[in-house]
Amino acid sequence: MGRWLVVLALALIVGALAWPDSSSADGRTSEGWLKAPVAKHLLEPAPTPEAREPEPAPERVSVAEETDDDRAKPSADRTRGPGARRIPHRSRSMGFPFQGRLTRGVRLRESRYLRIAGEYAAAGNHYGTWEMVQLLERAAYRVARRLPGARLSVGELSAESGGRIPGHASHQNGRDADIAFYMLDGRGQPHEPFAFAAFDADGQGTGPNRGLTFDDARNWELVAKLVADGDARVQFLFVANHLKRRLLREGRRRNAPASVLARAERVLVQPASGNRHENHFHLRIYCSPGNRPACRDRAPFHPWSGR
Repeated sequence: MGRWLVVLALALIVGALAWPDSSSADGRTSEGWLKAPVAKHLLEPAPTPEAREPEPAPERVSVAEETDDDRAKPSADRTRGPGARRIPHRSRSMGFPFQGRLTRGVRLRESRYLRIAGEYAAAGNHYGTWEMVQLLERAAYRVARRLPGARLSVGELSAESGGRIPGHASHQNGRDADIAFYMLDGRGQPHEPFAFAAFDADGQGTGPNRGLTFDDARNWELVAKLVADGDARVQFLFVANHLKRRLLREGRRRNAPASVLARAERVLVQPASGNRHENHFHLRIYCSPGNRPACRDRAPFHPWSGR
């Protein structure tokens, strides 16, 4: 019995000497045999996320930055005369002149150079695209500067929201305007008409307008300024053929540039049927590039149409 006790004691001594120490090669401590190993990244505290600057809120873009200058920014255009009002460039012409609408139309207002003819004032159909309104104001100012003493008399453009208006098949999307002729009274002074006045091939007033004379100089000046404008591109100036001949003759007499005469020759047109337009101009401009394709044109497409 004593021998077995001695053997047991020796075995315990040998086993203690062979037990792995705390720096064993596999990384376990002396308690590692009793506990499962724990990955280092699980023992360390989770890193605190770096403090980041807050994301900037999306920058609010103004209407003027969202769209191009021709459509959004208002303009104080000195070519329309001293103190010309600021006109926002946000109008939209949609569809055709004979089947269309107008949004954010610009109202044509009277000034030192332009008036609304009395017969057409009450209905209030004096809205157009910004290009049309600026074209009329600019042309009126330029005629008055060149040949002082008369104001341009304008009839109807479009209703505030476009669409059909009484007495017109077109004028539905802000790109049409009826314009009275400049005329002289019996004393040779500028006459401001209540309504449109018709003139014959000799430039004399007809019917109740006898005694009035077609003002060749101012009417040609108006045509020249309209067709040469940089913002609005004229497609038609409907007028009777006998008055077209008078206008072109006046342009040649005054040595107008060949390019202006050529444009006038193209745009001065007597309609094939219906009203011959011997008592007013009917002005029509092309869609502006910014309004296409919602705004629609029909032929002819002149070289300056931008098409």
